[in-house]
Amino acid sequence: MRKFSLSLLSLSLLLFTCLATRSEYERFNQCQLNNINALEPDHRVEHEAGLTETWNPNHPELQCAGVSLIRRTIDPNGLHLPSYSPSPQLIFIIQGKGVLGLSVPGCPETFEQPRSSRSRQESRHQEQQQQPDSHQKIRRFYRGDVIAIPAGTPYWTYNHGQEPLVAISLLDTSNFVNQLDSTPRVFYLGGNPEVEFPETQERQQGRQQQRPSFPGRRGGRQQQEEGSEEQNEGSSVLSGFSSEFLAQALNTDQDTAKRLQSPRDQRSQIVRVEGGLSIISPEWQQEDEEYERSHEEEEDERRPRHIRRPGHQKPSEEEQWETRYPRHSQEERERDPRRPGHSQKEREWDPRRPGHGQEERERDPRHSGHSQNGLEETICSLRIVENIARPARADLYNPRAGRISDANSLTLPILRNLRLSAEYVLLYRNGIYAPHWNINANSLLYVIRGQGRVRIVNCQGNAVFDDNVRRGQLLVVPQNFVVAEQAGNEEALEYVVFKTNDLAAVNHVKQVFRATPREVLENAFGLRPRDVTQIKFSGNRGPLVHPQSQPQS
Repeated sequence: MRKFSLSLLSLSLLLFTCLATRSEYERFNQCQLNNINALEPDHRVEHEAGLTETWNPNHPELQCAGVSLIRRTIDPNGLHLPSYSPSPQLIFIIQGKGVLGLSVPGCPETFEQPRSSRSRQESRHQEQQQQPDSHQKIRRFYRGDVIAIPAGTPYWTYNHGQEPLVAISLLDTSNFVNQLDSTPRVFYLGGNPEVEFPETQERQQGRQQQRPSFPGRRGGRQQQEEGSEEQNEGSSVLSGFSSEFLAQALNTDQDTAKRLQSPRDQRSQIVRVEGGLSIISPEWQQEDEEYERSHEEEEDERRPRHIRRPGHQKPSEEEQWETRYPRHSQEERERDPRRPGHSQKEREWDPRRPGHGQEERERDPRHSGHSQNGLEETICSLRIVENIARPARADLYNPRAGRISDANSLTLPILRNLRLSAEYVLLYRNGIYAPHWNINANSLLYVIRGQGRVRIVNCQGNAVFDDNVRRGQLLVVPQNFVVAEQAGNEEALEYVVFKTNDLAAVNHVKQVFRATPREVLENAFGLRPRDVTQIKFSGNRGPLVHPQSQPQS
C-alpha cells in the first residue's frame, strides 16, 4: 500500500511539473513575433457620461506583453463607478483633471465632516437628519500624472474639470498577484456595467460549453436557476445576491438593497452627477496661487535689477506648464527642488529623483544610514500619484531634441509591489530617441499627441516594425528588441511607455559604443581609428538627438 501511495505521489508530481512547464512554454512562446502592428481600440462602449475603449487582449502583441489596456473618457461631472481588478493597474492621465478615491481595506476614514456643528448640506436639508460624512483619503490628479492602483482595491474617479478627462489604463494580467488567468476582468460594485472585453467573455462561454457535465453533479448556474426566487438583471457583483440577503447583510431595507443592485440602470459604468459632486477634500488652488506668487517674487528679488524679468517677457516652457497644470498638493510642492529654501546640495544629490525634500532624503538609504524596512510609508498613506510630464521633472533633456522622464519604484515606491513603471517622452520636431532596448521589461508605447516614425528590430536583424505612428495608437516593444523613435517634420511626438518591471533598465547603442575599447570596435566593424573616434566621442552623449546638430560626414 505504501509503494502504491508513493507511486501515485510521484505520478502526481510528474504531471504537475509537466503542466507547469507547458504553461511556462506557452507563455514565453507568445513572443515569437515576426511582425508587430500598431494597434487601435477594437471595442467601444458608450455610457451616460463617458466612453470606454478597449484593445482585444487576444492580439499576439498583447499576449506577448501579458497585459490589457483600457482608454476611458469621462465627461465633466462624470463619475466612473467603483470597480476593482485582480490585476494591478497603472493609469496615465492624457487630458483633464479629477479626483480619485481608493478604498484600502483596514484603513481609517481620515477625511470627515465636523461633528460639533451642522454642515451646509444639513442646514439646507434640515428635514433629513444626516450623520456627518467620513471617508478615506481623496487624491487629486492632473494631466501627466501616473496613478498606481493595487490589485483587488476598489477605486472611483470623478471629472471636476471643464473638459473631458481622458486616461489610458494598463492591466498587468500576467502579474504574480493575479491568481486567476490572463483574462482581463473588471468587477463593478455598483451600476449596471456593460462588458468591456467582449472577446474574452466569448472565449469563457466557449470553454463553459465545452466543459463536460458529470451525472449527479450540479453547477453553480444550475443551482442558481433552480433555487433563486428572483432573477436579477444587473451585472455588478451585487446582482448575484438576492435583495433579501443583501438587506440582512448590510442592515438595510429590501428596497434599498434592490437599488444597490441597479437591475435596470441604463447609465452603465460612467454616470453623470447632476449639480456636481460634493466631497470632503482640502482646497489647494488658493495655496498653489499663493505659492507661485511668493516664489516668483522671491526669485525676482534675487535677480539684479538690470536682468529682472519684465512683465511682457514670454513665459518659459515650465511657466506655461504651471499655468495650465498647477501643482496640486503640498507634498509635491515640498518635494520641488525649485522651492525657496532648498540648498544647492539638496538639489543635486540625486538628479534622477523628482522629489528632493526631507521626506525623500530620509527614505533614501544614503541619507538614512539603513535600508528600507517597509514601514517608511504605510499602506494607508501610500503615495499613488506621480506627475512625469512637467518639464522640471525631466530626467534626460536636450533643448533641441526633447525630454524624457521616468516613474519607477525609486520615485513612486508603490510600483515596487505592482512591478510596473512608466516613461514619458516628448520629442520636438525631427527629434530622435536613438536606438535603445529595455533590458528587463516589455514595453507598450501609446501615442498621446503628434505623429512620428518608429523602428523595431528583432534578434535576427529584421525590422518587425518600420512605420509611422499617430495619436491614439498602441505599439508593443518586446524585451531586448531594439527600438528608435523620431518625431515628424511638422509637430512634436508625445507618448507614454508602460513597462512590465518596476525598475526597468534601458541600454543605448551609443552608450555601448562609448563603453567599448577602440580596438574592439575597429576589429568588430572593420572601421578606421578616426571613424571609431567619431562614433565614440562626437555628438551628444545622451540618447536624445537632433539631426541638424550632429556632425555631417
